[in-house]
Amino acid sequence: MSFEGEAYLSLSIKLILIISIVNSAYFGLWHIMSTNIFLLVLVFAPQVLKGSYNLKFPREFEILLLIFILITLFLGQLKGIFAPILFGIGTGMIGLLILFILYSTKKIKKNYPLIILFSFNFAVAFGVGLELIKYYLKIILNQELGTGVYAYTMNNLTYVVIGAGIASAIGFLYMKTHWSIIGKVLKKLKSTNREIFINEDSPKEISDLIKKGESEILEFKSTLRANLYTKEFDRKIENSSLKTICGFLNSNGGTLLIGVNDKGKIMGTKKDKFESPDKLQLHLSNLLKQKIGKDSSHLISIETLRIKGKDIAKIDCKKSKKPVFLNDEQEEKFFIRTGPSTSQVQGRELLEYVKRKFEKGSD
Repeated sequence: MSFEGEAYLSLSIKLILIISIVNSAYFGLWHIMSTNIFLLVLVFAPQVLKGSYNLKFPREFEILLLIFILITLFLGQLKGIFAPILFGIGTGMIGLLILFILYSTKKIKKNYPLIILFSFNFAVAFGVGLELIKYYLKIILNQELGTGVYAYTMNNLTYVVIGAGIASAIGFLYMKTHWSIIGKVLKKLKSTNREIFINEDSPKEISDLIKKGESEILEFKSTLRANLYTKEFDRKIENSSLKTICGFLNSNGGTLLIGVNDKGKIMGTKKDKFESPDKLQLHLSNLLKQKIGKDSSHLISIETLRIKGKDIAKIDCKKSKKPVFLNDEQEEKFFIRTGPSTSQVQGRELLEYVKRKFEKGSD
């Protein structure tokens, strides 16, 4: 879809959301109205967060959102159980999305039971809050509060709980089976916002990533420090990984997988002879601080994954907002990514690249 087409889709969603909010208020569908107000805030999030996070929603996400809005717009008019159940599902899915963003950006550790519990409680809490607002509005407006109000409220909350349970079940199903429908949308969200998300992937996702082969944003290294020919530790081998990381930082970000050869075969990190994966991470972190500097540490995430019985190291790099140099033998060197390889840039070419890439107002 073209940029113009995506803009029309985004505008259509916002207009339909506004129509749905007015429609829900007219028919007294408070659950649907509050959910759609929340969704409206969500779709405006990219503009609100643009200053600090250039967040972009993928087209697939907006299409799913549009489908949900249309369902609430037409089925919600039936009232009964549909409005509160749809409210529970919608807010539960929003809760899942919030937790997904938090652990993908390393704000929290990935914890599946916590994610499910948060999603469920998020929807129920909103349901309770909405019922309280309705209750106090009736008091303020001097409306009669009969005994039937209690039963009506409890029925609504029961249906909200059912909807929250459905959303939590969908989230659990995805986390256990990586349900392709949701998985594709979440992968698209991460890839669309590579500068924001430093994520943890499952072994299956890493295997799929390896199958794509090396590219401008993906590179493989067989080892971190071991020379496979001499069987000895080699500073040049270490520097090779550091050059790649530096190149990612100075370009558009990327991922380095250590323990995978250039043909995509998983070798593992055993030949580097670290006592544990934590020791490898610590060693690499110290190297980065010494050779690249502490200022760039927040842009780099290191984790180890076990795939097919072997450990590999995954280093995710965000795009830097300022030039990053590698301290190589007391000399500062500048590297960028050119296709699936890392290249050193110097002299006039370096000055032109820095001016084009990092100066304010450049793309």
